[in-house]
Amino acid sequence: MEDKRNIQIIEWEHLDKKKFYVFGVAMTMMIRVSMYPFTLIRTRLQVQKGKSLYHGTFDAFIKILRADGVTGLYRGFLVNTFTLISGQCYVTTYELTRKFVSDYSQSNTVKSLVAGGSASLVAQSITVPIDVVSQHLMMQRKGEKLGRFQLSYLCPKECPHIVFQAVSGPMAAATASILTNPMDVIRTRVQVEGKSSIILTFRQLMAEEGPWGLMKGLSARIISATPSTIVIVVGYESLKKLSLRPELVDSRHW
Repeated sequence: MEDKRNIQIIEWEHLDKKKFYVFGVAMTMMIRVSMYPFTLIRTRLQVQKGKSLYHGTFDAFIKILRADGVTGLYRGFLVNTFTLISGQCYVTTYELTRKFVSDYSQSNTVKSLVAGGSASLVAQSITVPIDVVSQHLMMQRKGEKLGRFQLSYLCPKECPHIVFQAVSGPMAAATASILTNPMDVIRTRVQVEGKSSIILTFRQLMAEEGPWGLMKGLSARIISATPSTIVIVVGYESLKKLSLRPELVDSRHW
């Protein structure tokens, strides 16, 4: 009998590529539509000086809604949708790199580490220029100036793997958000304000707002990252399951 704790990874060669890309674009678009307002709020909170306009995520949400309506929460969204290209480049690079590394190592950890790094490099090279433009559009508003993991041995036999992934995904997202938020604040300011030095931007932020300035927009980031991560993790695994070649459908535990 199959040991359900042994999570079988769906690799690139197991997929129906047409289904994979069609379903992938649709899933990514749904995530972006639902989470974009929090991305916009996070950007505005990170760029503003102190609490000159918004006093938090909820306050920013209400003020933007009152001033600009629902459309105000989607400023720059059209430009941002071009990052769909980077998303597809990411998953393609990730899966192809895993396949390449498998010729040299069968360790899922090694394959995931190398593939994840390579995919991020490719995706960010495409995303950053688009991000700069969309972030500038996010800041526009009338009358305002804002100067694959393998944890299979932990998974109980009775627990569907999809549930296990849905729980671990947002936990990882929240942890990553807390750890990387300082870098995200500095990156956003460099991109929006056109600064040329990361170090000078960091020093200016510390001088003006202190260490807490590095945590600006954190709640908005967690709010957007946590549910979207559930959708991404569960959705991506579901996407790969739906994209399996017909003869392999019954060979993968759900």
